Amino acid sequence: MSVLAIQLNHPGREKPFRLGNGYHQMPNGIIREWNNDASHYRKFLKMRGSYIHSPGDIPQADTLYYWGEWEGNSYFDALPDAHSHGIHLPIHSLNPRGHQNTDPYVYGDAFRYAICKQRGRLTQLDPGSVILFGSSFKSGFALDTVFVVGSFQSVQSVYAENAARYSLTYRQATLESLADVYLASYPNSSLRLYSGITYTPDAGLFSFLPCRVGEPIGYDFRARCIFPYNMNSVIPFSNNPTGIKILGEGSNAVMNIWEKTLRYVQLKQYALGIQIDEPQSILL
Repeated sequence: MSVLAIQLNHPGREKPFRLGNGYHQMPNGIIREWNNDASHYRKFLKMRGSYIHSPGDIPQADTLYYWGEWEGNSYFDALPDAHSHGIHLPIHSLNPRGHQNTDPYVYGDAFRYAICKQRGRLTQLDPGSVILFGSSFKSGFALDTVFVVGSFQSVQSVYAENAARYSLTYRQATLESLADVYLASYPNSSLRLYSGITYTPDAGLFSFLPCRVGEPIGYDFRARCIFPYNMNSVIPFSNNPTGIKILGEGSNAVMNIWEKTLRYVQLKQYALGIQIDEPQSILL
């Protein structure tokens, strides 16, 4: 068992916008279909949620804009520029349904992390561990989610309870898209379904994501939160596009990494998204 700070790289590309290639026109707008490709993608997303600017603040509710993962269907507003192909509004519909799962899942009452690159020490994380999810680009590490482990369930426990602790949307968006890893009997699996620590004003470590608040107004509104690799004196991020890196071990080292991450996100003038509403269920 370990308290670790970990950099976890996942694919950072957007799926190129072209009608007929995972996007289709409907009377009420463009739908980006549930991802059925071999690779995961990032999206620039907008959802209602809660945010703060600094620890100790009272959470405020608004429309939040953020880079992250939602592999289900989304309404798409094409706004191509140097930063993104457009803006996605997540919706939950099983028609059409692809095979990709959303992980980490930052919606609902807590962030969840179920499978991505989970092996070895990632299956043995103690509460208080920090996972920095993001993508490696030439310009630096693009942070999208700061996940602080709060609790976990084993594969066997999730199966025994038939995932009763989790919402139907999460079950359908993630658990059912994992080849029944959590919904069938796998007695030898070491996977864990981690739940993140949710912010309260008196919290220590908490999960968050860099976000913008309100309506898009500036050219850099859709820019990713990039940590340049030459910031080794701050956080020694790896430029490996697919791997993981242990950045610190032990409670003090992990707290130091989390605080440095928080301060840099604030320096770049992002708000801290601490809760995102679950996507609305819609019949397409």
